[in-house]
Amino acid sequence: MGVKNNPNKIFQPQNLREAREVRGLTVRDLAQEIGLGSHQALSKYENGKSLPPADVLMKIMGVLDLPYSYFFDERTREDVGGIVYFRSRANATAKLKKIHKVKVAWLMKIYNYFEEFLDFPESDLFETQFNRNGMFTPTHYDEIEKIALKLRMHWNLNNGPITDITHLFEKHGIVVSIISGEDISIDACSKWVGNKLFIIVGNDRAVPSRIKFSLAHELGHYLIHKHVKEEEFNKKDVYKRMEDEANHFASSFLLPAQTFSEELVSTSLDYYRLLKGRWQVSMQMMIYRSKELNIINEHQSAYLWKLIARKGWRIKEPNDEVLLKESPSILKEAVNLLVDNDVRTKKQLYEEIKLNKRDIEALTGLPMGYFDESEERGKIVSFKKR
Repeated sequence: MGVKNNPNKIFQPQNLREAREVRGLTVRDLAQEIGLGSHQALSKYENGKSLPPADVLMKIMGVLDLPYSYFFDERTREDVGGIVYFRSRANATAKLKKIHKVKVAWLMKIYNYFEEFLDFPESDLFETQFNRNGMFTPTHYDEIEKIALKLRMHWNLNNGPITDITHLFEKHGIVVSIISGEDISIDACSKWVGNKLFIIVGNDRAVPSRIKFSLAHELGHYLIHKHVKEEEFNKKDVYKRMEDEANHFASSFLLPAQTFSEELVSTSLDYYRLLKGRWQVSMQMMIYRSKELNIINEHQSAYLWKLIARKGWRIKEPNDEVLLKESPSILKEAVNLLVDNDVRTKKQLYEEIKLNKRDIEALTGLPMGYFDESEERGKIVSFKKR
């Protein structure tokens, strides 16, 4: 017997597909895990052609570690559709991208839930005129420099270092989540609805300078590529150019040309190392920016990269300990506000969000096991009044 639908609960086949993908399973994998004789039956559940029997759904819930309510949760097409931008290395797999695409949708789902109770900072990202017709046109790097400076002025920043970019983003209405990455191939991904930007940094083991650059990179995609159509985005040559443009925005935003050029009085590795603590970025990013601004030439750049490789600093640089470890706070604050003010209990929160407790903790930055902690029960017996 299949799972019966009632007017208030309709099985959502796309939720089953999302749940399978976020756990990194193929249709065959999941069918085997739950003991289905054929994966075709599971495909029919995902395509909405048939309903899973109750016993099968129970097994699916167990393997995918998601509550019953998740599979009946209606979502807007804005949550589940649209482009997700990735800052990823070339070897990032399609499976990893699917995992993070679902996680962005879940981040939006959690935020939308909290927004019913709380006032969050409004997004004040401005609109640009790039690619307004949906077709991708390369943006000149000089224009990208101007947009980076314009945003600094818009946010009332000077042209010096940005110490805590995560806090800056949250203050200006950007939702950030830093979660443990399954693989170092994906640094970050982002998606937006209207002017609301959601960013996931997919590997909290990365050094703070890499996280900072990844956040600025995703912001660059929003400002420059917001209107690009999905069919354009999927073209290999277009995607590569868009990545280059987002990288240029990130370096322009974090290291403004005039200020950085004035402070870089020497191009020795020792001097880059000295500036690392002030600008809170990696030496490698400063070398990249120096070449971008023609402070150093091709020969000098090649020499510095060889020197870094010879010293074994490509993966881990010296002085990483001087970099501020950033941490998002608004979603964590949202949970604490609701729980501490008795608006919702912890149990009510995860039941109403309709996700696994561990997934909510990871996306909101709560400590693992937060929802397992016992809540103080209300007092029933009291002293008699004399």
